[in-house]
Amino acid sequence: QRPFPRTMRKGFGIGRITRDTLHQTLRRMFTPEAHIVNHRPKLASLSSHGPRTTSCLSAIPNRPVLVANQWKEDAQRERESIQALLGEHISGKKGRTKHHPIFNFIFEYYMFKPKMLLQYSPGLSYTLAEANAEDPILPSRGFSFEEDLTDTGMKSMGFADPMLAKPKTVESLRWTRDLLKATSKRKPELHCYGMHEWAMLYFPEDSSHPEPHKYQSLPLRISQETLNSVVESEPIRCTHFDAFRFFAKDAIDKNVIQPSRKTQPVHEQPGCLHANMDLFKWTIKLYPWVPSSLLHKTLRLAVRARILDMRASPYDVEGVVPDFDLSPIRIETPEGRAEYKRIQADLWKSANVVREELIVHYDSFLEHHPLRNIEPARNS
Repeated sequence: QRPFPRTMRKGFGIGRITRDTLHQTLRRMFTPEAHIVNHRPKLASLSSHGPRTTSCLSAIPNRPVLVANQWKEDAQRERESIQALLGEHISGKKGRTKHHPIFNFIFEYYMFKPKMLLQYSPGLSYTLAEANAEDPILPSRGFSFEEDLTDTGMKSMGFADPMLAKPKTVESLRWTRDLLKATSKRKPELHCYGMHEWAMLYFPEDSSHPEPHKYQSLPLRISQETLNSVVESEPIRCTHFDAFRFFAKDAIDKNVIQPSRKTQPVHEQPGCLHANMDLFKWTIKLYPWVPSSLLHKTLRLAVRARILDMRASPYDVEGVVPDFDLSPIRIETPEGRAEYKRIQADLWKSANVVREELIVHYDSFLEHHPLRNIEPARNS
């Protein structure tokens, strides 16, 4: 007799020959007693009037089961919250976000499918009762679904399954986890003042390079001469490679360090605006093995960081988006730099909590994957 019901998987597929064998082996790894039984241990009935959770034999031992009405209520609440934040921009269509200085960066730079924000995942903490592969509210990849559960009181169940990640994905996730941990151990540096946006537009009169590309279809709030003088006034202290790589050619040597992808784990620090904004990217990367609630939390943090980014930039963004305060923070003045540093410090404190929470989920995923002992990746 099969010790477990037949499993259907969505995405991140495993080879036809080893799929079932590996699934059963993984369960035995995490549930030592499983090899001595012939049937799934009987679960308590999960009616709407019964207990909200109970233990479940799945890829992670003692993973509780959320009853259908509970997780669907949670999913609806999350969905309404994210729709209130993004409004019509939830579609992610470029025509709607192109001229939005906050959402155009988040939707286009991070290159994710917006429908992901409307899906629900409990991460690796719970199994979902009565979940099935046809439900559009559940992730299209990284989930396993089981049927034929007559002895449990459920018709089906679904859960975020770590074994569906391919070896290359696991390797990349390990690199990201190590980056997050290295970043969290450092002291924040709060004296960059958002100068990366200015460095991207730096263009001295005697430049031998083409005019730098403007990444926003917005006018500047200051002249090019003023912009140049601010960039030239003191060294730039940008530690984030993915900001530094967009510097204008003439501004590259004005940075105190020359960060690269290879040295990112060495230079990334928790006070960096973009490092904290990237927590959204790193959550996308782990999804659906991380709760959708954390995905939404990192998105809101990214929006806060992007607002500061644009307020301190040389662009004239005031009044462009009525839903946000985009009044300028004039970092070309001592008062503006003090204001920037204060808001940056608040973001750092918020991001610290989120980063630690995300590290816990990365650790959990890597702990429960059969390839947890592979060598770390060299880059993401």
